[in-house]
Amino acid sequence: MTKRQTPISTAPGASAPRRAREVSAAPPVQQVPRARSGRGRRNGRNDRAREADLVVIGGGSAGVACARRAAAHGARVILVERDAIGGTCVNRGCVPKKMLSYGASWSAILSGCLSHTGGHEDWRDAIVRVNAEVARLNVGYTQRLTDSGVEVLRGEARLTGAEEVCVGDQVIHARRILIATGARPRTLDVPGGDLAASSDDVFTWQSLPASVAVIGGGYIGVEQASILSRYGVKVDLIVAGERLLPHFDHDIAAALADALTARGVRLHLNARVHLLSQANGAVEVCYQPTNDPSRAGQTESVRAQAALAAIGRVSNVQGLGLEALGVAFGERCGIRVDRQFRSSVRSVYALGDAIDGLHLTPVATAQGRWLADRLFGRRGDRADFDFVPTAVFCEPAIGAVGLTEAQAIEAAGKPERIRTVVKRFVSLEHRFAGTPHQSVFKLVLNARSGRVLGVHLMDNAAPEIVQALAVALRLGVREAHLQTTVQVHPTVAEELFG
Repeated sequence: MTKRQTPISTAPGASAPRRAREVSAAPPVQQVPRARSGRGRRNGRNDRAREADLVVIGGGSAGVACARRAAAHGARVILVERDAIGGTCVNRGCVPKKMLSYGASWSAILSGCLSHTGGHEDWRDAIVRVNAEVARLNVGYTQRLTDSGVEVLRGEARLTGAEEVCVGDQVIHARRILIATGARPRTLDVPGGDLAASSDDVFTWQSLPASVAVIGGGYIGVEQASILSRYGVKVDLIVAGERLLPHFDHDIAAALADALTARGVRLHLNARVHLLSQANGAVEVCYQPTNDPSRAGQTESVRAQAALAAIGRVSNVQGLGLEALGVAFGERCGIRVDRQFRSSVRSVYALGDAIDGLHLTPVATAQGRWLADRLFGRRGDRADFDFVPTAVFCEPAIGAVGLTEAQAIEAAGKPERIRTVVKRFVSLEHRFAGTPHQSVFKLVLNARSGRVLGVHLMDNAAPEIVQALAVALRLGVREAHLQTTVQVHPTVAEELFG
């Protein structure tokens, strides 16, 4: 579940595209008033309680997928969402982020070859376009739920029993309850941390600061730093660890650091933020270096017009009444589930970002469909989560699937059992632009058999290429297969084949 969006506004008298709220009207859904204590209850039960086979709390990727599939199997399904349908991915994640990235690339291209309005005007136009697309998707998701036979209720849901959900004045009895409430940005827990915006807030900005300090070196921080810098913002990227993207291959992370630096992003690695303060219209981010004993206890700082905390996300599972039911939580504060996505309370299930695990939209969607098949239809085939492709939509983009070199060596037990192939080249796109930005492709191989264990790519085409390679890795592709496959020329993908 997500926060309410701030409507986009445009300058008076401007001839601009239609506002997001003007694009379409959402299909009618029932608005549930807040509960009034004691009304309509007898002996602890509501005499107007409704019945359902499945109540889904949360209208994001996992919730929508499970609700639609369960309804297709004939189940009586009620989905409860307190905000816009579509969850993080549609409203403040994958879709708006990638659209802003497209806009940032166009802005950077224009600023390099034409006289135009500038990054700040481009940002306002991009936000209008993003909000219009988000509104279209909100309507589409809601319509598809309605067409599938899912009843959508708007309101705050709370579990009052193992098989009972309260939404305002309504009480729903359900044989099964699914928690699919997604995640929210982790707050910066230091003095002055509330001065930092979150990654959700960026999509509500109507104008851009001249400079911003981005705190966090994971994929969200990297993406936001890359997007904002391409809109002309001066960006400092402050990272607690010794490298960017700690869960990606080290060669790709190092290449990305060089690429961001070449594009004007200032990197501060091994920097533990301990204080934010504000004065004279600027935010000062204070940090302590952690990699140099001679500077122990010293404080360094970055001043910028704005600060942005992108230090991860936490499962959005508070305030649902789960603790009172005895629902157990995992190490990362998500709901603990078994292989069937069942919590410690037999009738309560959880999926997607509400549990510990891979917090990716396609993973949540696959989980939702599989669970609905298992509970209400045929025994569905479980998706293969051993080869999950992933991407970072920065400039240049990153795509990866399979094991990193470090993971492969750990699994093999000896470094000599693993071999890698690394290719660095400048694509025709950058040759044409006159920019020497490198692309990097890396294969991680079983040294004896040549089987491809991991593929790690840095190029703007990487996310599209790696999707197909995920299928190849599942089928056991070997280096020899790549070398004997005829390539398409000229492409960046051909670098993988020869």
